[in-house]
Amino acid sequence: MPAMVMTPLDKRGEADLEATEAVVERFIDAGVDGISPLGNTGEERKRFAEEVVRIVNGRVPLVVGVAAGTKEMLELARHAESAGADAVPVVVPFYWKVGEEALFRHFAAVAESIDIPVVIYNLQMLTGIDLSPSLVGRIAAECPNVSGLKDTVTEYFHTVGALREAKRLRPDFSVLSGWEDLILPSLLAGADGSICALAKVAPKLFVELVHSAQSGDLAKAAELHRRVLSLITFGVYSNPPISAIKLAINKLGVLIFPAVRGPALLVPEEAHEKVEGVLREAGLLTVRDVG
Repeated sequence: MPAMVMTPLDKRGEADLEATEAVVERFIDAGVDGISPLGNTGEERKRFAEEVVRIVNGRVPLVVGVAAGTKEMLELARHAESAGADAVPVVVPFYWKVGEEALFRHFAAVAESIDIPVVIYNLQMLTGIDLSPSLVGRIAAECPNVSGLKDTVTEYFHTVGALREAKRLRPDFSVLSGWEDLILPSLLAGADGSICALAKVAPKLFVELVHSAQSGDLAKAAELHRRVLSLITFGVYSNPPISAIKLAINKLGVLIFPAVRGPALLVPEEAHEKVEGVLREAGLLTVRDVG
């Protein structure tokens, strides 16, 4: 499930709905199991959510991001539901670092306010708060409307712990990897798939990786995993990597302009060839494609 965490923008910095439609169609053509627009770095909110719902038109599930403090998140979650989202990912509150009881009530409040499923979004690198496996298990046990976890962690054993805690109580509770390098190991440990950012660069590559692992073709999964690992270097070519990712998608033939809004920066001109090099290393681009 590609995390469509940025809004395609035109040269004026406005939302580019034509490019958005091209991105969505590319995802669907690749056979994704869903799309997750508006993560923590989406440049638009309510209007963009409505437009993506319109473009997708029920063809795949939409998990629409609603990152904010509890009060604003409740408003955004209700709006996402009314717009036609199939689920919402819920991250911990920003700024204040609160304990597990407050975190439980935060997730429970959102889950109780809407009828569509909630996905817990654990992103310690940006929020400064790690959701313990025991808290994930408690949420799974006491909040039936919370259907899964997107675990964007660097510690593989955190995902393993979350799998043990949550699936022991609810076998149908989905655990999804957020970091690309942990997709294959997480699947082998019993995870259900992934919502990740780089899948929007090469959706078919990630679909094939997940399907290969799930079907038991581990030789193919390992080869695809190595190609995925080469994509991770995009992060060094723009700050944050949003512009580099947009540039990569553009290099692959999608008419999306690599514009971003501040404080994000554009990919420096001298790094464009390096982005192309990453795509070639991942087997996504040949010299002929850019010649």
